[in-house]
Amino acid sequence: MSRGSLVGIGRRGRRSAEGLPRAAAGPVTASGPHAGRSYPRTWTIACGGRRRTAGGQAAPDRPRGPPTTVTATTDLESDDAMLEMLPGLVRIYEEWAERYPDVQPLTVQFAADGESGAVLDGVLAYPLDGHWLLVSFGLTELGEKTSGEARVSGAGFEFTCRVPREDGDEAVPAWALRVLHALADRFLAGSDLDVGHWIVTPAPLGGEPANGDMTSLVIVPDVEIRAMDTPNGIVLFFQLVGLKAEEGADVQKAGTAAPLVALLRDRDPKMLSDPSRDTVRI
Repeated sequence: MSRGSLVGIGRRGRRSAEGLPRAAAGPVTASGPHAGRSYPRTWTIACGGRRRTAGGQAAPDRPRGPPTTVTATTDLESDDAMLEMLPGLVRIYEEWAERYPDVQPLTVQFAADGESGAVLDGVLAYPLDGHWLLVSFGLTELGEKTSGEARVSGAGFEFTCRVPREDGDEAVPAWALRVLHALADRFLAGSDLDVGHWIVTPAPLGGEPANGDMTSLVIVPDVEIRAMDTPNGIVLFFQLVGLKAEEGADVQKAGTAAPLVALLRDRDPKMLSDPSRDTVRI
């Protein structure tokens, strides 16, 4: 899914990006049982690639959009400083570390594109057995509390996604990162997103030809952690689940994704976005 390919969002929701506060870094010391842990590697995603249209052709506008380049670094000192200043991010990390205490995530950071408020800060990528778990950060308040709503952190949610992973694979799938980046960017542009919404696009997700007819998405509560408390308010986790083209069409026709989501969950409790899976018919 590229910025230019998102053509429809089912069900208008309660959450939009109007007035969304950006994360602010403050002099806050990290705390909690995992405060001493550091990320072993950081992946920097350069967002300077040219935007692509639904047909995959480069659009003639200024550089902007989904990630295009991945480089690796082992700057642990920089990571520690980041954690000390961002208690909201620390809480996200702690919550998932309790679930996977023996798994160190890769930290994916999206390079700024020079446009204020138009970019997702990054993703925690957990290399699990059989799949990657991707958890976004930046839609909620990562630093000091800046919004007037004490009960909710920023937008009130972060995205998660689970995609297949081969044994020994340490390369985070770029197409999945592009999907997360594009959908967050769409939200920041004013689109309403919530659990139960579906997104229909005319091209393979993330602009990846190998994804074939997996062209659409549905948003569900994360299958493992639905919500958590942070110093800046509650954070929900919205899991993005890839849909085949026929499934997206069925959801559009029915006007609801609930029956399809129930069938997908029965077949796969983790609800992986697996382009190789069979199409499910309602």
